[in-house]
Amino acid sequence: MMKARPGTVELCRILMDARGEIVSGGILSGILSLSRQSVWKNVRSLVEEGFRIDSIPQKGYVLRGLPAYDLAPSYIGALLKCSTFSRSEIHVFDTLLSTQETAKQLGRQGRPEGVIVLSEEQTQGKGRRDRCWVSPRGSGLFFSFFFKPRLLPGRLQLINLAAGLAVKYAVEKLYSLRLALKWPNDLLWENKKICGILSEASSESDRVRDCCTGIGVNIASPLLDCKEEEETVLSKAAFLGEIAGDIHRGELAAEIICRFSEIMNAMESDGGRSLLSLYKEACSTLGKEITVSTDEGCEIGCASDIGENGELVVMTRQGLVSYCAADVVHATPG
Repeated sequence: MMKARPGTVELCRILMDARGEIVSGGILSGILSLSRQSVWKNVRSLVEEGFRIDSIPQKGYVLRGLPAYDLAPSYIGALLKCSTFSRSEIHVFDTLLSTQETAKQLGRQGRPEGVIVLSEEQTQGKGRRDRCWVSPRGSGLFFSFFFKPRLLPGRLQLINLAAGLAVKYAVEKLYSLRLALKWPNDLLWENKKICGILSEASSESDRVRDCCTGIGVNIASPLLDCKEEEETVLSKAAFLGEIAGDIHRGELAAEIICRFSEIMNAMESDGGRSLLSLYKEACSTLGKEITVSTDEGCEIGCASDIGENGELVVMTRQGLVSYCAADVVHATPG
């Protein structure tokens, strides 16, 4: 397991911002409010992560190169400087049952500034409605982030919408690809799923105590043999790396989290108006003939609107029906 702490991340940001120039130990000590010995220890921590940092006698430190490993946690943290997650603890694991469960466990241990958990693989990855999310090693970007939104419990669906938009915007910015966004937060490429999102919250009657959002992005087809049920799921999947080329997973994760932070900040200030406006513009479900599946059965209709709490409004034979949680199948691809 690799872990980045806020002080190490801040040192990384300073050295990156210097763009190859030497930064003196005295300046670093002053900015970070650390002794020079502590600065040196943090430099050593970055070197252990794979950063190439030279110590210039009597002058200071200079960053020569970034880690080869694309999930180096301090690099991811350094890219989050403009987000509300800029001081979150970042943990990177080789394998986990679920990033979602680990992020909730760590986050509820009293970390007020949030926790981000990434893993090379999940052996019991979670999807919506208690489904399994196939997460074999070498196939994707799997991460969860724990935070405390200022939101009423009835509006939790908006977090899912915000996360879906964040992934869509991040992929467009980094790779110039326009993914289809199916309600509430599935990202599709040519009608195949490329990303899934799950948000889970702990709530009281009048407030949300905390929330954990997990995101899984398919990057490459798994190299190892999969179980039969996993092969069925993967046959319906698209892989970002096969469409866009080389993917730096850390940069993609950071871009998604930054976009999510921007959307959530706007939502908390305007009550969700900007989010709903952007989501309606981006959602490929609206205007389509769809089949909606719930525990009570299936209904066919036309997706007509998104409600103020993120619910899908469908025109059925019985009139308008709102769905807060359901599976949706488009009658036509897209």
